[in-house]
Amino acid sequence: MIAYRCILVLKFLSVMGYAGGAAGAFLCDDPAARRRAVHRIASPSLLATWLSGYALLVLNGWPLFELWVAGALLLSLVGNAALVYCVSRERRSLSAFLGSALPVACVVVLMVVKPTWAQVRP
Repeated sequence: MIAYRCILVLKFLSVMGYAGGAAGAFLCDDPAARRRAVHRIASPSLLATWLSGYALLVLNGWPLFELWVAGALLLSLVGNAALVYCVSRERRSLSAFLGSALPVACVVVLMVVKPTWAQVRP
């Protein structure tokens, strides 16, 4: 039980790191600082989030390709790709921010609701 809680804390810290890197990508004025925020903070934090999430899956016995897990992996990858695109093209508009933040918000919804394939298939 203590391992589960430690991994859960690690995942939470990783998610906060991703959020901080994403915020830095849009709030920093210096383009080099924006790139650092994405490549040195947000992207490694996303990897740590994935790894800790996988550890939680294994500990709980959940399948890796359940709808909520596969959807979260795909959407978090889309959100990170949008962040990388925004800093490489110097985009800082509201639509660019929403393009990178909305997939991550959908990940949170998937993690809370946890829809399964059995629920969506007739």
